[in-house]
Formats: sequence, C-alpha cells, structure tokens
Amino acid sequence: MKEGRWLSPRHPDRAVFERDFPKVHLNPLEASCPGCRRPVKLGRVGLGGRLAGWCEPCSRGVTA
Repeated sequence: MKEGRWLSPRHPDRAVFERDFPKVHLNPLEASCPGCRRPVKLGRVGLGGRLAGWCEPCSRGVTA
C-alpha cells in the first residue's frame, strides 16, 4: 500500500470533494491516510485524471 498525501487545497466537506472528483474509479487503489494511517480507497477520478479518496475519520481528501 502506498503512503498517501493530503489533497491541496483542502476541501471543506465531502460534497465539494465529490464535485471536484466526479468520476468513480471501478478498481480503486489503496493508500494510507497521512493523518490516521488507515487505508483509504482512491475511488474518485478528477478531471485531470488524478485519483483521490476521502478519509472519514480525518474528514480530508487523500491522494497517492
């Protein structure tokens, strides 16, 4: 599993995150959250092809 990084800029909530990353990736990769170290599925794809996921406990977006 890869070490994850926080998304910058920080998204205020999950609804904004999902609007910025509208496509769903069917085979999500996993990365560890840099805050709580839990695995996060990178199941969203941004317009530039960037993969990201949402860490529920930290309430932050994570990318690889």
